[in-house]
Amino acid sequence: MVWEDITPSLLIENENMLSLFKVLNRKNSRITISSQTPGTNMIFNAFALKVINSIHPLWTFWELNELKRRMFPIWFKKRETMTSEEYRGNHFELNELSDIEDITLDKLSSQLEIFWRNLDNCNQYSKAKKLLQKHKKDITNCRLSLEIIATHSLIYESPLIESIKQFNDYWELINEKVLTISSGTEQFLDSFISQSIEAKMKQNNQAINAGCPELTEVVTDIDPKALKEAIERAKTDGYLDSRVNVSELTNLMKSRGYSMINQNGKNVWKQII
Repeated sequence: MVWEDITPSLLIENENMLSLFKVLNRKNSRITISSQTPGTNMIFNAFALKVINSIHPLWTFWELNELKRRMFPIWFKKRETMTSEEYRGNHFELNELSDIEDITLDKLSSQLEIFWRNLDNCNQYSKAKKLLQKHKKDITNCRLSLEIIATHSLIYESPLIESIKQFNDYWELINEKVLTISSGTEQFLDSFISQSIEAKMKQNNQAINAGCPELTEVVTDIDPKALKEAIERAKTDGYLDSRVNVSELTNLMKSRGYSMINQNGKNVWKQII
């Protein structure tokens, strides 16, 4: 399935759409529906590889952090932003193409079909996948990479060890150049602070309207316990990486002008102006 121009809101505001994108494993994507014949079921293999195109860095949104573990990013750069070394990695110059219609996947698609209709190629691929099981501990993001490494080794007649190295290098590049552009934890934190301030402003207005101004609170104060509980829920739901720790959280709060103080025997994140 090919999806063009995917926006964060499409996935964040539609749980069913996000669930569709979370399906990764063929084994757990089977849907069973009762049939009209008593005691029998209809089984549908719902797995489909999703190839998406987006100008938005989807992995930076904390609500979509679950996708980060399921994506195989392909990094594109504009020609004018590429270094000479990067550009030399291309196999052809654009001026070699006689017409814009030459930029198509039709030829590649037909070549792939011919290749995979060859039973010997399928058997060699299956054999390569089994051999890779012995190297799982050496493969970065093994769950995502194993099948494509086997395919790479087969098509390019590359030794498995060399294919593993190439994709490990690829993930190192992606982690350095792409996935670290922004932190989902930071976006989650900013969202939590914003919602907390909004809720306290509403409560203060209600207290004032009720003639109880003494019940108003400093809107920027953050309850550490409430923040901790929100983070744990986000981890459990897969929105945040389980590696988020107290030290990282403290640094992020300090960078936002907050300091932990004891106020009337209770700890609170206080915004220092």
